[in-house]
Amino acid sequence: MAVHLVCEGFRGGLDERVLDAVVIQYHHLPVLMAPSGGSSALGAVRAYLRSRSASDVAVAVEDRDHRPLAEANARWANQTGRAFMWRRHEIENFLLHPRVVLALFNELRALPGLAWASGLPATEADVDALFQTLAAPLLADHAAEVLRDELVRQINAVGSVSFGIPRPAPPAGAHVPGATQWLTTLILEATRLRQTCTAVAGLHPLQGNAITARYNGLVGQYQRPAFLSSGDYLRDMGGHELLAALSRHLHSLGAGARLNQQVLSDELLRVLDRIYQPNILFQPDDFAELAAILAQY
Repeated sequence: MAVHLVCEGFRGGLDERVLDAVVIQYHHLPVLMAPSGGSSALGAVRAYLRSRSASDVAVAVEDRDHRPLAEANARWANQTGRAFMWRRHEIENFLLHPRVVLALFNELRALPGLAWASGLPATEADVDALFQTLAAPLLADHAAEVLRDELVRQINAVGSVSFGIPRPAPPAGAHVPGATQWLTTLILEATRLRQTCTAVAGLHPLQGNAITARYNGLVGQYQRPAFLSSGDYLRDMGGHELLAALSRHLHSLGAGARLNQQVLSDELLRVLDRIYQPNILFQPDDFAELAAILAQY
């Protein structure tokens, strides 16, 4: 029996390297990584791996993105589904724990010739304060992304608004559909699409005043001091965007291209791999829970 861990990203990408370091290697698990390239292919990759052998197991984990935290919690509660969702926005968010970033800053301060590093935050609280400053300009954008996800979900709940025409079955004794079958199929699909569009157009959340009210409410929610001071922003906001903001900040201090976003993520992963301990940095610890699930097989 082979156990596969399916993740987002490509072979050698950040998702695979983080999971290999702090889940598979840390816990000495005989698990094979299977990057899917993107979230839309997770299910297909899992199905393919399972189809090769009835005894094989394929466990998947995907980014939460802007979906509600409750949805991720529900996935972890249903371990039989073997399809999990990070409680944090995406893999980058795990690299941005203030203790991980502080450890990297301490290393940079100790290196000779990096005068710009002397002014980096020297405590976890100071790192968190820096991140709050970097996150503040991104809050309105975060609210818009959350609202966009909500609207897409509400539209999809009504039905597909794409014109997807299944190939009709041929009549008895024929090898291809005839004119009658095709006309019936085309008319039925067009009717369904018109009905779906009418239903979508009538959705209250899609009206301009409702969108304005919801967006302003979300902006107000995220701009409250508690969203930042609680640390929820490091869990819910886009880690990719926060990492980019940190890279720009370090560049402005004098780091230059030596700590661009790619290099910075690599360095933070190296530090995370060095200091990670289950249920210490992250609570709840998705990595530890995932390792325990994989170890069952």
